[in-house]
Amino acid sequence: MRTFFLPACLAPLAVLAASVHLESVLGLVPCPLCFSQRLLLGVYALLCLAAVLQAPGTAGIRCYARSTLGCSLAGALLAARHVWLQGDDGAIPVCPVPLGRLFEQSWGEAARQLLFGGPDCSSLTWSFLDLTLPEWSLLAFLLLAMLPLSCLLAYRFRSLART
Repeated sequence: MRTFFLPACLAPLAVLAASVHLESVLGLVPCPLCFSQRLLLGVYALLCLAAVLQAPGTAGIRCYARSTLGCSLAGALLAARHVWLQGDDGAIPVCPVPLGRLFEQSWGEAARQLLFGGPDCSSLTWSFLDLTLPEWSLLAFLLLAMLPLSCLLAYRFRSLART
């Protein structure tokens, strides 16, 4: 299964590299929801790397596949929330707050903004092929969810074929 988890590890790393490129070269400051999505991409990549290094058995592969599926679905939910916030017509564009200043607030407020977004999450700052960055992120998380889902379905159909 190393042939499955190695590309699954490289895909979120490529997405993370693209987001770091957008931040450093184009000067886009990530909002709290963007940071949360980056964190989930990193966790997804680490889970896949652990699966590559451990080379688990059948039960371990299913466990890693479930974990990565949960991680990608959580990221898709955050990205969908971000898309919804950007589609809200009543949003007021504000200057994005750097991530370091976010944690100067209370931990509860920082966690709330990381999960539900802040006022700067509604600003449209970049688009490519008429898709905003949160829409690209949602697409990436849905594609990343297909990898472990296909692995879990393959095991399920193989076990049904044996009975």
